[in-house]
Amino acid sequence: MRKFTLYKSFQNIDKILMLLVGLLLLIGLIILASASQQNIILIGTQIINILIGMVLLILLSHIDPKRFLFYAPYLYIVSLILLLLVAFFGFQSHGAKRWINLLFFNLQPSEIIKITIPLMLAWLYHRFQNDISYKTHLMALFILAIPCVMILKQPDLGTAILILISGWVIIVLAGLSLRVMILGGFGLLLSLPYLWSMLHLYQQNRILSLIDPTRDPLGTGYHSIQSMIAIGSGGFLGKGWGYGGQTQLSFLPETSTDFIFSVYGEEFGFIGIIGIFIIYFFTLYRCIYMAQKMQNTFSRLITASLVITLFVSTFVNIAMVSGVIPVVGAPLPFISYGGTSMVVSLAMIGIIMSLHSHKSLIAN
Repeated sequence: MRKFTLYKSFQNIDKILMLLVGLLLLIGLIILASASQQNIILIGTQIINILIGMVLLILLSHIDPKRFLFYAPYLYIVSLILLLLVAFFGFQSHGAKRWINLLFFNLQPSEIIKITIPLMLAWLYHRFQNDISYKTHLMALFILAIPCVMILKQPDLGTAILILISGWVIIVLAGLSLRVMILGGFGLLLSLPYLWSMLHLYQQNRILSLIDPTRDPLGTGYHSIQSMIAIGSGGFLGKGWGYGGQTQLSFLPETSTDFIFSVYGEEFGFIGIIGIFIIYFFTLYRCIYMAQKMQNTFSRLITASLVITLFVSTFVNIAMVSGVIPVVGAPLPFISYGGTSMVVSLAMIGIIMSLHSHKSLIAN
């Protein structure tokens, strides 16, 4: 009986996708051990984060997707309430108020929005699937804008842009006309001066430092300079685990979170970077392959948005630490240290597996 129950618990788990995610989690723990200089408490906490995320992944993979559809509006409202609580009861760290202290762990509601926005927008388009009009698209933009504005107030520009992109993907896939997209892009270009004035001074300096990091090498350009030195010094084969000078001598900031990829590049070099790129590529490819097998719009919209979120998160983090885009503070999925971000990333995989394993049930 126990064997049957255990087998049933894993029957909706896609083995290939789980193997790829497992490799990323293992690599993340290995890098974290070096980045934290073998801090047992930090490593132990991350293992707990992974275990919680894995339990949630397994549970979500068994949930009937129709429940996602039913509870989507409620989950969206709860996530907005949590964002509102951050403004009143959240605590500040590194100049931003993004977390709520819940005794045993710190909750970051902006990470939860990465899941509730795709669910809510997919619910909206499913509800009006026989009459999708400009009014429906405007409602979707309004639903998307509310959390983005709240997250910008924290301030967290990186997460707000990421959520905006993932939500925009759903709106486009739901049938937004090319004419409207072109007009929207033109309007965005015209509004750039206003958007620039709305940015905080440190955010403006980060963008300017992208053009010339040496303009403020000990201030806004410090992170980018040290990160590029770390990755470049790794060479072809890397310096070896635990032998990265930038990491071990504490020149590189935020080694366990935002800049953990820099640690990896320094210690494992070009070969190691190519290896992790391959794993990420096949992880995303597997998710896309599963999405193509789904037989209804609701599942495809959610999966596409979640895949885009994971892809953009990965791209933004790696591009950020490589000096290609400004430093925005985005964790690397399945690798960076963090409770909410790790659990949410694994939850996304669980939802994708649920939609894939129940594809025939939803279609009927």
